Amino acid sequence: MVKPVENYLYFALTGTAGDAARDAVCYPASTFIQATYASATTTTLKFEDNTTNAIAGATTAKFATVVLTHPNISTNASIHMDVTKAIAKIAANPGNGKVITVVDTANGVIAEELVPVGAVTCTSFAVTQ
Repeated sequence: MVKPVENYLYFALTGTAGDAARDAVCYPASTFIQATYASATTTTLKFEDNTTNAIAGATTAKFATVVLTHPNISTNASIHMDVTKAIAKIAANPGNGKVITVVDTANGVIAEELVPVGAVTCTSFAVTQ
């Protein structure tokens, strides 16, 4: 069976994307599994990491996280829900084989779905097990 080509979600930190290790990431949209309130000004996105099966003796799944910084909850009580809905809409983008820029802090670009939320930047990436 041929696996259909899917969309990928692109995120970049401050500075120049590609000038340092792990300052830009791209994940398959299908691996987006969760958005979590992290603080008054941050939301953490979680992606299923596809390298789990390659790790000898792994007993738990690995996850990749992307932390987004946004306006304070004190100025918008639904900010985390607004960010989460925008990310879900971006991930559900129709079409196949697209690389969709979600947040490119290095170049000051955010997806149009995030524009109503306000200033959104990408502040960190991590892989956890």
